[in-house]
Amino acid sequence: MIELVLLDQTIPAVPSPVQTDLRSLYAQGVEARFAGRFDEALGMFEALLATNPEDVDSRLNAALCLIALERLDEAESELEHVIDQAPDYVDAYTALARVRRMKGDAQGSHEFIDAAETLSSDHADYAAMREKASRQDRNRITTNLTASRSSLTKDLPDWTSLSPAVAVRVSDTLTLSASALYAERFDRSNTNVHIGAAKRTGFGHVRMEIGGGTNTTFLPNTTVLVGAGVATHYPGLELLSDIRTSEYQSGRVTSFLPGAQYTFAGEAAEIEVRYINVRDENDQHRSGYRMRSTFRPTGPWAVHLYYADAPESSDGATVEVQSYAAGLEMRFGRTTALRLTAGKELRTAYDRTDISLSLARSF
Repeated sequence: MIELVLLDQTIPAVPSPVQTDLRSLYAQGVEARFAGRFDEALGMFEALLATNPEDVDSRLNAALCLIALERLDEAESELEHVIDQAPDYVDAYTALARVRRMKGDAQGSHEFIDAAETLSSDHADYAAMREKASRQDRNRITTNLTASRSSLTKDLPDWTSLSPAVAVRVSDTLTLSASALYAERFDRSNTNVHIGAAKRTGFGHVRMEIGGGTNTTFLPNTTVLVGAGVATHYPGLELLSDIRTSEYQSGRVTSFLPGAQYTFAGEAAEIEVRYINVRDENDQHRSGYRMRSTFRPTGPWAVHLYYADAPESSDGATVEVQSYAAGLEMRFGRTTALRLTAGKELRTAYDRTDISLSLARSF
């Protein structure tokens, strides 16, 4: 009898098939959410909640999917339900802070961040979360003015350009922009105007820009750009794609630019690579690449680097250009930035050296 008891104690409990299936479904849901398949993940968590409405982990994950899908009212309701069931669930408070921030309620966002920090001080991102929440009440409008002067070899006349721009952050996910470009090249002047919109989505972002000018000789008469970025399951890595078509006096130029952007070191460093495909005004295919990077070694300072070996149409005809540039940016407080950039272009017909100065101001 004793032997039977001992034998019985050595046999581990075997999870039921139902428990195993539920754990597997939860793991699949988390994997789908991390991969950006939010609709698919939401369906899995809703199935789990139908089986067990008290499952706060599944409800939290469902709310995170709803946030990514920008169904904010539903997400807020789910998160409040989580807190009712588990008042000490810190992630629910930080998620609610994010919802309130996305709705434009900076004060409400701060309140939930404070509540989360009261429960646990181990969260490393409280300061960053407060900074994002504070931006709801400031920096809704950003203005930028860029002036540049270029000298050309072979005794060609200098280039000059002036470009004012403004961006208005309508919400945490939508920004509208407008810009103008006045340019003097080869003793001729052209002016272009552009308007655009950029929106963050559950999978990444999308953007669109249209513009043009009248009686232009080297700038495009019309231009349309559509772009998108898709977040990956690898932290900081985003896949990019832009399509632009422009009508110049010399003909239509269409470009396709796939690429990737990687942000790392706590968002202090960023690298972007693009493969450039161009169908030029003579309907010929050309290709090249470009790379840019930004490094922020200390608080107010940033270094910008750029290199490209690709076709471009800045003077009205598509030519092969090798270019590189370096810029130094300094921020004055949270609202003002000044950037000085020096660049060099190597062309078949001539070389160009450019100096530009940009001033950005947020309100």
